[in-house]
Amino acid sequence: MAMKMMKISGGVVSVLMLSSLYVHLRRKRHDQLATEILQALHRAIAPATTGLMSERALGIHYADDLLKQVNKKVLMLNKKVAIQFAEQIKSAWGAWYQGGDDEAKVYAVFRNLKDKVQVSQVASAYQETYGENLIETLQDRLGNTEIKTVLDIIKPLPDYRSV
Repeated sequence: MAMKMMKISGGVVSVLMLSSLYVHLRRKRHDQLATEILQALHRAIAPATTGLMSERALGIHYADDLLKQVNKKVLMLNKKVAIQFAEQIKSAWGAWYQGGDDEAKVYAVFRNLKDKVQVSQVASAYQETYGENLIETLQDRLGNTEIKTVLDIIKPLPDYRSV
């Protein structure tokens, strides 16, 4: 009799565990779907801002991460040149009573960069020189159309150039 009760108890526990696992997996899938829907909505509402965050080249560690993956000698900007580009971006920001920001100056900097490694180097130099994240600064200073222009300049650039 005790053995029969143990088998029944074991069966009940197994069913409960499987039910719990099923509910957990179903909830996890619903959470994933909700996240995907929210991300799609966010992209539709603010596509330029989302694009800045997703553009890996604007990250300060992109160049370092890429160098770990590539077994070639990669062309890099001289640190002084990267700082000069960062200074040019910083000098483009002006107060409203000074005529506002000079977006053309920002575009010119990005047009002078030859690959995404250089973009990352400038972002890193901007962070080191001014203690400000370039992505956040671009979000604060530029409107959606200006951000789209910057992204349109960066996107077709090659990831890197080798010697």
